[in-house]
Amino acid sequence: MTESNVPSQVVFDSYDPDDERRREALLALGNGLLACRVCAPEAAALHSAGGGDHYAGLYRAGWYDDAPREVNGSAVRMAALVNLPDPFGLSFALDDGGDWYSLDGVELRGYRQCLTLENGLLERELDFVIAGHALQLHETRFVSMASPQLAVLRWELKVPRDVARIRLRATLDGGVTNAAIPRNDAYEGQRLGALEIQHDEQGRAALSARVNNDRRRLAMAVGIRTPGLGLHWRGQQVEQRLIQQAECRVPADGRLVIEKRVLVQVDDERPADDDHARAQVLQQLPQADFDDLQRAHCDAWAQLWRRMPVASDDAQLQLALRFHAFHLLQTVSANSVGKDLGFPPRGWMEGYYGQVFWDELFAFPFLVTHFPELARNLVDYRHRRLDKARERARRAGLRGAMFPWRSADSGEEETPPWQFNPMSGRWMPDHTHLQRHIGSAVAFDAWQLYLATGDEALLAGQVGELIIEVARFWASLARFDESRQRYLICGVIGPDEYHNGYPGAAQPGLDDNAYTNLMAVWTLCRARQVLELLPNDKADALRNRLQLEADEVEGWEQISRRIYLPFVEDDVLSQFEGFEKLEPPPQEWLHGDRPRLDWMLEARHDSCDRYQLTKQADVLMAHHLLPQHQYQALFQWLGYRHDEDALHRTLAYHLARLTHESSLSNVSCAGALAEVDSEASWAYFQQTLDVDLCTPGDEGTQEGVHLGAMSGSLDVLQRRYLGVRPELDGLHVFPMPPAELRHVALSLVYRQARLHLQLDDGWLTVTADSANDRSVTVHHAAGREQLETGQSLRMPCRAAE
Repeated sequence: MTESNVPSQVVFDSYDPDDERRREALLALGNGLLACRVCAPEAAALHSAGGGDHYAGLYRAGWYDDAPREVNGSAVRMAALVNLPDPFGLSFALDDGGDWYSLDGVELRGYRQCLTLENGLLERELDFVIAGHALQLHETRFVSMASPQLAVLRWELKVPRDVARIRLRATLDGGVTNAAIPRNDAYEGQRLGALEIQHDEQGRAALSARVNNDRRRLAMAVGIRTPGLGLHWRGQQVEQRLIQQAECRVPADGRLVIEKRVLVQVDDERPADDDHARAQVLQQLPQADFDDLQRAHCDAWAQLWRRMPVASDDAQLQLALRFHAFHLLQTVSANSVGKDLGFPPRGWMEGYYGQVFWDELFAFPFLVTHFPELARNLVDYRHRRLDKARERARRAGLRGAMFPWRSADSGEEETPPWQFNPMSGRWMPDHTHLQRHIGSAVAFDAWQLYLATGDEALLAGQVGELIIEVARFWASLARFDESRQRYLICGVIGPDEYHNGYPGAAQPGLDDNAYTNLMAVWTLCRARQVLELLPNDKADALRNRLQLEADEVEGWEQISRRIYLPFVEDDVLSQFEGFEKLEPPPQEWLHGDRPRLDWMLEARHDSCDRYQLTKQADVLMAHHLLPQHQYQALFQWLGYRHDEDALHRTLAYHLARLTHESSLSNVSCAGALAEVDSEASWAYFQQTLDVDLCTPGDEGTQEGVHLGAMSGSLDVLQRRYLGVRPELDGLHVFPMPPAELRHVALSLVYRQARLHLQLDDGWLTVTADSANDRSVTVHHAAGREQLETGQSLRMPCRAAE
């Protein structure tokens, strides 16, 4: 099967004001540094587009503000991604007395909005009647993948001959606020200050601004171009908003082109002096023809897709996978390399304040086998904050590194102390900073990077340091319980945020969360393995650098063998200690049409803490991450019995208590069930494919796409269904696709060798690229093969048992 030449496109062929905010986020454009919601330019030109049906958002990756806020009666200092000034406002009016163009104020006869995934171009085609005249508007937008500081908007108007003159209006709105999510208003609001705007009669404008942290400085230039027309632009600044207007005769062919080119520079990219900064961005606005700028952008996208081709004869499957890959690659791209950037769960938008959680865990197995340099940049983000994580552990009386659940610039915890419940109007305390399992996610990601690259320098450096320091943290947090003769990990919260503490308890936190404890064991085992894998001189250097004592390493084995796991009915693994003692929930809470459960219960003065239900099942998450033999090996290491029957009953127990109110729930279920129930796995996978693309306009997508779930779909396809896993002894390929997955092709990289995989009707073919300069060791069901350059290996797929 060859890759289809038909472009993958996300298309809307009708205008729906109620869906605009979702589409602005769904079709958002980015390049790894800049990200832009695709708010209609005419909406921004006529109003400050921060309310109603539209929300203009332009963001620079990792550009946070931590100005203090008064929240629920207390001063809170928490970092949030800054909404930058909106430079894209654009509208027009006909002749002298017509109204300014607005999509809501015209007779709309045709509408098409199309995002082409292959080249990152967003286009709108409109046919409408305004002031009695029929016009056509073709809009093209892109955030340049080739020039990471550049974004471009182009309008081509086709005007009837009976229109003599046209008036143009462009805006640069510096008075924007962070206001995308009303329930977060207390934490957000105005973030930019010291704002200055200058403009000239040629349609150029420049803006400079700062945030509370004086290191954070912004400069933005906007250039308006009307090819073939030398217009005189009159500018007026109304408070922090620049309005530029011009008028012209309609060209003889009735075709009028208007472009806006936007250049954004921050911090050290611009001079410290604001006057010099504005002069620099104006001088660096590109002068090349639009076609040249667009071609360079499209070529850059083509290079990315060549490294990550995904093809299927199922058009819906291909579209969803490419759409998910598209958002992944415009959040972390080649432009991100060398920058201090993490992985935001909603992309670089205001959802979750643009902070960094654990969601890269769902992307890492895929990233390391397609773009290892991007995965390494994410590991570098964590490693730069290792000293701060060590400091946080020391402040808590612990050893090693205690990474924060939510991260931004500083490496300190960024979890807001309260969440606002819009149903009750009350503040709910947020204890999710107790999700200590974030450390194991950091270690897991680092280990995946080593497995995929085989880079010994990484293992002796960043990867080894991260894994060992997280292992130290777990060893110091675990406490030995004489009655059980086991080590307990108490006072934590698992990935399922619907349980923050025991009913009536004075303090938040739960004991022995199964996922947390299992991944602590996994991390302790990997830390010992790091030292065993390294040559003696490098292992000694790492020990000395980290001041590791011999008895400390020996202690890791003892602790890792004796960590406690909670069980229900002897061999069904529980969510956490005491979960089975909670009240059974009404079934309509699990399956019915209702508001968000934690909000609904709090509004009734109740709490999810009281019930046997989960937003996402932590036990399934562990099984999603680890193949079945590794998962069960952890139980054997711990001395617990957990056979096939116990595994099946454990999965059934937790599936019966799931609300799936986390976007990550379906993807973790798809992965967890891939080896045991392919039909159920495929059903959950299908729901993951629909994330954002098929959600109602009033759902969470308008806050930003669900990047973890999107990345997880690519991971499940490759790692679970095609069965591809980098391991120490080579590439393991044990395909187990659901019956419905018949044809799919993709390529990946393992230790600098490129491989092509093609699934056809129950057979998987693995081919080593003809340009490889090394062979690849492939382990599969029939044994072990050394795949030389240009060679292919064909293997049958196994059905889930």
